[in-house]
Amino acid sequence: MAEIAGHGSQAEAAEAVVRKLRGVQSVRVETDDAGAIRIVHILGGPDRSPKVIAVDVVSALAAELGVQLEPRQVRVAAQQRSEQAASVEQGRLKFVGLTVSALRNAAEVKVHLEDQGLVYEGISSGPNATRNRLDLVAEATLRALELYLRASGLFLLDGVTLSTIGSHEVVVVVVSLAGREEETLAGSSLVRDDPREAVVRAILDATNRPVSWLLGR
Repeated sequence: MAEIAGHGSQAEAAEAVVRKLRGVQSVRVETDDAGAIRIVHILGGPDRSPKVIAVDVVSALAAELGVQLEPRQVRVAAQQRSEQAASVEQGRLKFVGLTVSALRNAAEVKVHLEDQGLVYEGISSGPNATRNRLDLVAEATLRALELYLRASGLFLLDGVTLSTIGSHEVVVVVVSLAGREEETLAGSSLVRDDPREAVVRAILDATNRPVSWLLGR
């Protein structure tokens, strides 16, 4: 195989090859420190089974790039899942705590998410202004998610809105998933007691699918 120059170019070439395959909705390639392909994450459509897609990926990369992968290095998540499976997935990462501290004109928010007994703490700080507090909660939640995923700079907060619909207050968030193909995500949650807790739930609602995908489920 001819050497592919430039850091990350092999990953880009592999993503371009895989993206053309039938049944592939999205693809993200992980590389090791040397730039070699380590894992291929795929979001597959409902028309082909994950096993069939994985076989196609291994074959296509070998034929077009000379890259030899084991089937276990290709992780395919189905786009459509049963309601029961989705319910289990959503319940995996839990919101367990929120603290806000203020000193003069500055505020700091800590959000705690839990998975299988491990707690992930996201921290965000900024001006202690009323219009900024919900944004800080959202940012802290995104930082906790990134800690959970062992990635940084993955999510970008586009906005948080607290609205009244009928007799209910609803929080709506918009988040961008960074990457070569930026994806916009949206989530919402009814306000039960505290709007800040609704912000956390709305962020989890917006990011549930990509978090599951990035974990290779």
